[in-house]
Amino acid sequence: MKNGTKILLWILIAANLAGCASMQKKFTRKAKEPKHTASVIPTEQGPYQKKFSNEFYYKSHFTLWKTWQSELIDSLGENRKKVARAGQEALGHLRDMKQYLLPDKQAELDSQIHDMEKIVTKTDTGVSASEIGPLRSDLEKVRRLVAANFYYNKVKDQMTPETVDLGS
Repeated sequence: MKNGTKILLWILIAANLAGCASMQKKFTRKAKEPKHTASVIPTEQGPYQKKFSNEFYYKSHFTLWKTWQSELIDSLGENRKKVARAGQEALGHLRDMKQYLLPDKQAELDSQIHDMEKIVTKTDTGVSASEIGPLRSDLEKVRRLVAANFYYNKVKDQMTPETVDLGS
C-alpha cells in the first residue's frame, strides 16, 4: 500500500513539472493583425457588382433622413451633442440621396443641402433659447420641401442608371 501511494505521488509530481498546455498557451505570442487590408476595386462586371439597386439605397437614405430630421426637430433645445449628431446624420443622408439622382434633380436638392449645412453649423456651436423657434421653422421647411419633392415615386424617373460604363 505504501508503494502504491509513493508511485501515485511521483506521478502527480511528474505531471506538475511537465507543465500544462493552458499555461503554455497563455505565454506564447499571438500573431499580429495587419493594420491595413487592401480593398478590391471592381473594374469589370462579374462577381463584384453592387449588392442592392440604386432604388433600394435611395429609399433607405430617404427614410433615414426623415428619421434623423424628425429627431433633430424634436431634440432642438435639449442635449447639444444629441442635436449635433442628429444634424450631422440628417445632412449626411441628404448628401447620400443626392448621388443617386440625375444632375438636374441634384441641383434642386443642393439648395436644401445648403440650407441644412447652415442650420447644422449653427447647432454644432450651440443654440440659445431665442434661436430655437426660427431654427425649428427652418428645419420644418426643409423637411416639407424634401419630403414633398424627393420621395421615391416622384423621383424614380430621375434616378441614375444601374450600370456604369467603366471604359475599355
